[in-house]
Amino acid sequence: MIISYRWLKKYFNKELPNPNDLAVLLNSHSFEVEGVEEKGSDTILDIDVLPNRAHDCLCHLGIAKEVSVLTGLEIKDIQHTDLEVETLGDFKVTIEDEKKCRRYVAVVMEGVKVGSSPDWLKQNLESLGQKSINNIVDATNYVMFNIGQPLHAFDKDKLDGNEINIRNAKDGEQIITLDNREVKLTSENLVIADSKEPLAIAGVKGGKKAEVDQNTVNLVLESANFAPITVRKTARGFSILTDSSKRFENEISPELAGVAMKELVELISEISGGKVVGKVDVYPRKPNPYKVGFTTKDANKILGLNLSDKDVEEILNKFKFEFAQIDSAKKVLELVNDLIGKSYKLGASVVYDAPHSFDCSSFTAYLFAQGGIAIPRMAVDQFVYGKEISESDLKAGDLIFSNTGEGKIYFESVEFLSGTKIEEGVDHVGLYLGDGKIIHASRYNNDGVEMGNISEFKQFKNIVGYRRMVESEEKRYVVTVPYQRMDLRIKQDLIEEIGRIYGLENIKTLPLEKIREPKVHKGFYYANKVKQILIDLGFEEIYNYTFTSEGNVKIEKPLASDKAYLRTNLSDGMKEKLDLNLKNAPLLGLDEIKIFEFGKVFSSTEEEKGMLCFGVAGKNKKNVFASVSEAIQKINADLGVDLKVKENENILEINFDALIEKLPQPESYEDVLKNPNNVESKYKHISPFPFMLRDIAVWVPNTETQESVAGLIKENGGDLLVRTKLFDVYCPEGKDKTSYAFNLVFQSNEKTLTDDEVNKIMNGITTQMQSKGWEVR
Repeated sequence: MIISYRWLKKYFNKELPNPNDLAVLLNSHSFEVEGVEEKGSDTILDIDVLPNRAHDCLCHLGIAKEVSVLTGLEIKDIQHTDLEVETLGDFKVTIEDEKKCRRYVAVVMEGVKVGSSPDWLKQNLESLGQKSINNIVDATNYVMFNIGQPLHAFDKDKLDGNEINIRNAKDGEQIITLDNREVKLTSENLVIADSKEPLAIAGVKGGKKAEVDQNTVNLVLESANFAPITVRKTARGFSILTDSSKRFENEISPELAGVAMKELVELISEISGGKVVGKVDVYPRKPNPYKVGFTTKDANKILGLNLSDKDVEEILNKFKFEFAQIDSAKKVLELVNDLIGKSYKLGASVVYDAPHSFDCSSFTAYLFAQGGIAIPRMAVDQFVYGKEISESDLKAGDLIFSNTGEGKIYFESVEFLSGTKIEEGVDHVGLYLGDGKIIHASRYNNDGVEMGNISEFKQFKNIVGYRRMVESEEKRYVVTVPYQRMDLRIKQDLIEEIGRIYGLENIKTLPLEKIREPKVHKGFYYANKVKQILIDLGFEEIYNYTFTSEGNVKIEKPLASDKAYLRTNLSDGMKEKLDLNLKNAPLLGLDEIKIFEFGKVFSSTEEEKGMLCFGVAGKNKKNVFASVSEAIQKINADLGVDLKVKENENILEINFDALIEKLPQPESYEDVLKNPNNVESKYKHISPFPFMLRDIAVWVPNTETQESVAGLIKENGGDLLVRTKLFDVYCPEGKDKTSYAFNLVFQSNEKTLTDDEVNKIMNGITTQMQSKGWEVR
């Protein structure tokens, strides 16, 4: 954003810091100043305004307000109000899609004189690199660079009909823009049109048809607000990037449209004469001001400071923010009487419909918003968000949730912790007032918002829970956010503003606290102790995915469809890994697979729990159970607990968090953090290709040993024979020979083996055995 220092000074009665000092100040607290350049009698500051501040700072007024906050210099009192003139009766403005065009202000002026702009206006625009066109066009540009609202002027006498239509273009419709470019439009493009054809591409570029020229006498002035996505797609699609499109793409408040129109009309009246005939202001959905709340404790916790209420208030006053320090719970209860009788509207918006109409959850969300507390919009999400309390703990200001059995019942949250299960189902909410009374917005009552005893309302016959939204009694600052500051929506946004104005350089360096002996982490200590027990018994630790295909808590943006939930147990994953590894047991040379896992499990109704799960798998079920029993006995003996295992159970899952609660607090890690300095780590390449199994049994003279037989097998098996295991020895009484049976594992590091390749090796081994007079069985 190019800012004129001379222009900026007009907002202040007192002298500003020189341009270079001002740049340093902005760099330290607000924006990166990419350059300071003298241009004639002016100095230009090139300021990189990031998207979060483009709503209010792509103009001189926005930067002036920032300078005022940083320097403490008072900005001139500027009255920003809408233009108060008669509404036109014979001029029509129609908005086809109010989501794409949020507001459209049209003013008709007659008798203007189009000509050259005064020198002061030319100089201001030229300092920004803008070429002067004529006094009308220059006036629209000046106001845009002054307060950030794009504007446009049409020659009224060139319009077909006495109307303006904001509509989607027709496929194939064309417009010639002010720079003589012919553009073919589609139905995705929003246009400003008269009764016949497009006059401008909305928010992007004006058209030639109604261009203001030297012969123009009567004007239709436009000040509008267009949706950012609509403008961005059109501007990028046609590669027409303008100062107007840049501001709409970054979004500006529709409130600015009326303010800018007043400034434009006053400027045109001053420099080109003419009179205002009237205006049409189409504003389908006027938003309520945002209210954001926080406590001084919140600010200090986030910033790591020790601010007082006075410090906070001084900074808020620098911004000229409207604020009050209130008791939030008390404020919520004070408002309810004024809302009794307000109409019911399903899906009512807190921003646009309140305080005139509500549904049950927009009513509660609105009340708490006025108290500076942001809660989710939907009843089911409020149920998940709030702190669970019992009926006996109810106090005024708490919420009561129910399942009416009618309408849409929600059994899981939608926006807050999406997918959290609510077994009873929720579809209604009301605010408890104390003494058994409640207030709620009801679709069963023509009056909408009604108050009375809970027992009177059938909507609360099936109560599913009680929730508290206000826990702290600390007074809270509630700030009414200025409409230009669209970057301030949550308490963290406001606290960040306090921090940057307070200044990071003012955060004092404090000495480190005296180092104390840290407390031994109980969970870490006992987990490591149990790990060592299991490892000594031949177990291996595994780490399974926390995400699964089924569960109670759904992930908002899952990595894959089979990982859409948080796991509810470790046993399912343990069974899967036991089965998988048992298939590979021959390759590993194992008779049993013994594995364990420490991990968290999740529930929609309880806090996450730390669990221990271990399992054993093998062909001999008796040995498997013996291994599990041995592990349990060893854990019981070493920890002094009494864990049980069922007969023939091969997987055991233990609530480890609950287990260690019963154990004493350890004093040091000495016996669980042993340094294995004498252990050499070895790594072996694992083939990615499958293995093949073969068995071979052979009768040999008693003079031969199993080692000699195994040696012959290995010698003739080659590199593809990766494991040889003796699994049977048979020596009949009174015979002079012994039978040895071996299990052979073949695998390649380079490819998948075929039966023919393995059979060829087996034939070679058999031939060598037979050549020694051994009998292959």
